[in-house]
Amino acid sequence: MTTTRSDSTLIGQIEVRSIDYVPAHERKGKLTDQATIWFAGSAHLLSMATGALGIVMGLNLGWTLIALVVGTVVGTAPVASHATQGPHLGLPQMIQSRPQFGRYGALAIWLMAIVVYWGYIVFGGNLLGATAEELGGGSAPTWAIITGLVAVALAIFGYHWLHVAQRYISVALIIALVIYILGLFVNGAIPASSWDLSSATFQPAAFFTAVSAAAAYQLSWAFFVSDYSRYMPASTHKAKIMTWTSLGLFFGVFSFEAVGAICMALLPDEYFITSLSQTGDSVFAGLGTIMLVLGGLGLLGLMAMCVYGGSLTIITAIDSVRSVVPTRRIRIVTILLVGVTATVAGAYMPSDFLNTSFATILVVLSYLMAPWTAINLTDFFLVRRGHYSIREMFSRTGIYSNWNWRGIAAYVLTFVIMIPFMYLSFYQGPIALALGGVDVAFFVGIPIGGLIYWILCRGMDLDAERKIIASADRDLDSFAAPIE
Repeated sequence: MTTTRSDSTLIGQIEVRSIDYVPAHERKGKLTDQATIWFAGSAHLLSMATGALGIVMGLNLGWTLIALVVGTVVGTAPVASHATQGPHLGLPQMIQSRPQFGRYGALAIWLMAIVVYWGYIVFGGNLLGATAEELGGGSAPTWAIITGLVAVALAIFGYHWLHVAQRYISVALIIALVIYILGLFVNGAIPASSWDLSSATFQPAAFFTAVSAAAAYQLSWAFFVSDYSRYMPASTHKAKIMTWTSLGLFFGVFSFEAVGAICMALLPDEYFITSLSQTGDSVFAGLGTIMLVLGGLGLLGLMAMCVYGGSLTIITAIDSVRSVVPTRRIRIVTILLVGVTATVAGAYMPSDFLNTSFATILVVLSYLMAPWTAINLTDFFLVRRGHYSIREMFSRTGIYSNWNWRGIAAYVLTFVIMIPFMYLSFYQGPIALALGGVDVAFFVGIPIGGLIYWILCRGMDLDAERKIIASADRDLDSFAAPIE
């Protein structure tokens, strides 16, 4: 395994570690960094698209904001729980799926994660290109490529620099958001009718679709939460890191979702980038541009995080098929693979793609992710209770095997049970139809997935497994000895 080195040169600032274990002497960090990386990583222009969905489907601003709060809270809880796994195990997120699904069984989960990472880079680059064009900066494809390459560069430098960048962006975003929201209220820009919460203005199908979309959007960060907490000390208090992560996740996502809802409610005929510019300028000239730039920087940070997470997941998948040495070189190669391909795709994707397909993508994403996060968290908190062998996760003949039928069966069964509750443009489940088009598949999948996995694990000999873990992970920090 490779380790970080004290090197003041530019090359020396590039992170060396990828999927390998982070030893105790390299662990450091502040709990507040867990809030800022997720605040800036979710308070950005793409979140506006999720926030606008409720308005588009016919809800007023009041009901839309309530739906966003509910969905964001539901999504935040499991995502923040994953943050505890980083300090505890010293590993990135997706390799931790090996104990539940097996070395080969987790390949499908990793493929899904890679698609999510890649998709967000595509969406982000496309949106940043359109934003630059809105600001008069030139052609959208050119700026999509420029911003994508900046995200790639930031991902190459890695964990520390991502945290530093998001820390500064968070401060600027908070100041701008407070001025923007207070300014709109002081100006009386939002009509009183927008807050009518009478039963006559409530639409159940639209409300629960907005809730599901907000929850799925938030849950999509679950794939890489511990990527950004794995350098924290192993002694980090679980409740504290969950709290700080939750604060960043909730307020980051909700702030720009609320901005998106407000913009759509006030200027329904405008593209949300244009409406943000106009509503910002209604507070004072230039605030619209400031909001677009800062929201764009937040999105640029998210893209870098997705490039980084995509690289880690690709290395994990390759290592499952053929053992690899997680060097700096393989980090850079996989970062370029993920970042460059997604950047090019984003540059030439139709500019109206977010308007036409984003809601459906989020809902489908919630169907796919709900069983995984339920199984992963149930295993960590209820079944194995945090007892894992780091060495055995990397062993081709270890206790976690190539296929774990329990995790695979729990995932498949959960997904099948969710099908009658699904409601999409191309498929409507019978229970969803009986509920008047209300899609609750996500809310069924989380508890059912956890319960099924817990039941299937009742026969596991955990005492024997823990004895193997104690022996295998003796002198664990030597496992991270540097190699050239």
